[in-house]
Amino acid sequence: MANKHDKKVEQIAKRLEREGYTVKTDISGYETPDGVGKNNYIPDIVAKKTSSTKIIEVETQSSLKTDKDQQEAFKRSAAQSRGTSFGIEMAD
Repeated sequence: MANKHDKKVEQIAKRLEREGYTVKTDISGYETPDGVGKNNYIPDIVAKKTSSTKIIEVETQSSLKTDKDQQEAFKRSAAQSRGTSFGIEMAD
């Protein structure tokens, strides 16, 4: 059985697919997104539709505090790419 984090990733991925996005996620059953930044962090979700890209990281209460470097890498990547946004979604 999937944990809360993976269930939330899948829920968001399915919603984005219904909205017409091509979705890559870091969970089973999907193509894995490319790594981001010098540490090659893998975002939970990368969704693309025409000229719009969304990078989404799903966090738990504990990972929200411990994954700051990863979140900053995704935020920088989004800021440097036209039409790209970064957001955090909470799993719990």
